[in-house]
Amino acid sequence: MQRSLLALTLFALVGCGGPFLVFPGGELSGEVVTEPVDDWSFADDTFVDVEFRPGDPYSVELNYVVRDGKLYIDPAEGRTWFDYLRENPNLRVRFGSEIYPVKAVLVGKPGELEGFDADRYVYRLDSRAP
Repeated sequence: MQRSLLALTLFALVGCGGPFLVFPGGELSGEVVTEPVDDWSFADDTFVDVEFRPGDPYSVELNYVVRDGKLYIDPAEGRTWFDYLRENPNLRVRFGSEIYPVKAVLVGKPGELEGFDADRYVYRLDSRAP
């Protein structure tokens, strides 16, 4: 009974507006920002919530990097969400309660960009219209 209650609680948390810790979620909830973002330097959270697959939203919590005002993620092979990113680069990211529509642009293959893991692809997340 306790396991069922725990599973139900986790399911409820995961299904409520995005990922929860290591558990993926669905559609991100929050206020959608319609103004384009040219400088992501305001992003100072440890993680960002990223939503993939607009038709059937799937969201995860990821590490990110901001360099020279640009927002980057570096996905590892074998991640479900990386396959979703490759299928459709139109994503949404959430910092706090604000959601920003972005497009993932491949800027480096494994080993090409200094300062990123040598075995990972690097994507810049560019602001796009909602």
